[in-house]
Amino acid sequence: MTEPTAATFRELIIGWVFAPRRTVLGIVRCSGTTRHHAAFHRVFAAGKWSIDRVGLAIFDLTLRLAPQETAFLAGDDTLLSRCGLKIFGVGMHRDPCLSSRSHTVTRWGHCWVVLSIVIESPRTPGRYFALPILMRLYLNKKTASQWNRKYRSKTDLMIEMLECIEKHTDDQNLHFLGDSAFTAPAVLARIPSRIDVTGRADIKARLYARAPEYQGRDRPRVRGERLPSPNEMLNAKGLRRLLLSLYQGRPYRVRLDAMEGRFYRPPHRPVKVVAVEHLRGGRGREVFYSTRTDVEAEPILQWFSRRWSIEVTFHECERHLGIDEPENRTREAVRRTAPTGFLMYSLITLWHECVRPEPATPLRNYRGKSRVSFADMLAALRVDSLHEFQKNHLSPPGIPPAVRKILQPLERLIQLAA
Repeated sequence: MTEPTAATFRELIIGWVFAPRRTVLGIVRCSGTTRHHAAFHRVFAAGKWSIDRVGLAIFDLTLRLAPQETAFLAGDDTLLSRCGLKIFGVGMHRDPCLSSRSHTVTRWGHCWVVLSIVIESPRTPGRYFALPILMRLYLNKKTASQWNRKYRSKTDLMIEMLECIEKHTDDQNLHFLGDSAFTAPAVLARIPSRIDVTGRADIKARLYARAPEYQGRDRPRVRGERLPSPNEMLNAKGLRRLLLSLYQGRPYRVRLDAMEGRFYRPPHRPVKVVAVEHLRGGRGREVFYSTRTDVEAEPILQWFSRRWSIEVTFHECERHLGIDEPENRTREAVRRTAPTGFLMYSLITLWHECVRPEPATPLRNYRGKSRVSFADMLAALRVDSLHEFQKNHLSPPGIPPAVRKILQPLERLIQLAA
């Protein structure tokens, strides 16, 4: 990225923070610049810079500000609705919020596969944030054919990002958290062996013991003896019962069993399988696993619960940063604009949790609110930016007191805009 492009990009970020609606023109109006809006469109559409390099730089910054022995990575996909037929990459995708197991609802838009790093809040122990670092635009088969692109599944895109992170880090321990779409046994066989995985498995998954030692005759065995399936594990009597506190919500009363084994694919990678049956509610039986076979069942369930933080990230980015609002059309602009919004969420959260001396003051206090929301963080960033502007431009002795007094109601309006 050249210096002029970087200066324009900084103005874009300032406008994005303050804009009520995040179209490019709305961002330009709130950036305080008088330049033509075409210069800002060119940053996304024709600028010579890489969104992946920005994301990897934020990954390194996260590990410096919030060092951790094992970097937990959470991955999932999200749908951003769009309007128009000539926008690059749009298509019909399943809406996970409106669909159920028996009914599928599709929407027209962009489907993004996102990989994030999960950190624990230094201010609120037990609270986790998923900070997006790498994003890929998923094209369904019809859209890929329309734009003359090779079709790549969501798992292909996720594995590509995991390999990118693996190559970027040397000795950092990595642990991937994902739902069944990204951690099924067939996908586990393709994930780099250096990355530990915690995810879901099927209730009827086939499990095997370790293959016996080769005796020198016939072909070596790949799998050992067949082990009980997770469903058969839960059919046994006398299983351990306990109260689980996950997701910072009400506790779950469950019965569970754990066993070490290997999936049919890949048979070479041992896993710790945890079968859980909920004694209340409609969740029924669930199966989780981890490639960390040296831990008990409870840490595996706690690790998987951190994956929910990426769902919160999607909600906050769409609601408070308007990542679905820019109306870009060309290939490079589409591939850069929404990821820029995701990366802004990472930077704002890092700034509040690891840099700002004091936590933000809650904008709206309601019953049950016990922690700072992302809207509070965004409002604090706006107010701190206003104070910095006031200190640099409105604090000289020649400024009349009446002008300084105007900033007090303006500050409150900026807070409420969050």
